[in-house]
Amino acid sequence: MKAKNPYPALLWLQGKRACVVGGGHVALHRVEGLLDAGVEVCVVAPEIGEGIKKLVEEGRVQWEHKRFSAALLQGVSFVVCATDDPDVNRQAAWAAKAMGALVNMAAPPLELSDFTVPATVRRGDLLFSVSTGGACPELSRRLRGELEYLSGVYAPWLERLVPIRAEMKEKLGSSEERKAFWREALSEETMALVCEGKLDKAEELVRNAVGRSRTES
Repeated sequence: MKAKNPYPALLWLQGKRACVVGGGHVALHRVEGLLDAGVEVCVVAPEIGEGIKKLVEEGRVQWEHKRFSAALLQGVSFVVCATDDPDVNRQAAWAAKAMGALVNMAAPPLELSDFTVPATVRRGDLLFSVSTGGACPELSRRLRGELEYLSGVYAPWLERLVPIRAEMKEKLGSSEERKAFWREALSEETMALVCEGKLDKAEELVRNAVGRSRTES
C-alpha cells in the first residue's frame, strides 16, 4: 500500500542514468526534464517522434530501437514508463522495481509510480513546483500559470539578495543572528515594494538593515 503523503524533494541527478520507455509526446516531455537535470537518458521504443529523434541526432539521447526488455535497464537509477500500452508499462515498472530503480508512470497504470513529476516554473535559481498528487493534473497546470507570474516578480529580487546573503554570512557569526536579520530585512514593507516592482527601494531597506547589523555587531 502506498504511503498517504509523498515526500517532497529536489534531487541533484548529474551523471545518473535513466531509461524512458516510449517515444511519443509524453516521453519527450520527461526526456527534456531529465536532460535539464544532467541525467544520461536512454529511450526504448520501436518508433520515436520527431522531438526525440532530433535529440538522438544531436547526440544528447541514446535510442534503443526495439521493444522493451528488462535487460535494457542495467545500471539505470530511474525508469519512466510512457508507452500507450499498459501491459508494456506494467512490465517495465515491475522490472525496474526488481532492479532497485525508481519508477515514474507517465501513462497507465499510474498506481505503480514511485514518484510523480510536479508542474514547475523555473527562472534562474528560483523554482516553483505544484502537485495535486495525481488527483487533478489539470489544476496543477492552472496553478502553474499563476506561478509564472510570481516567478517574474521574485526571480529578479532573488538575484539582488544573493550577494547580500553572502555578505551577511561573513558579518554575522551565528545562525540565530542571521535569522533575526532576515526577519527584519524581508519585512512586509520590503516585500510589498518587491510586489510593486520597486526593487531599488526594497534593496535600500535591506541595505539599511545590513548597516544596523554591522553597528550592533
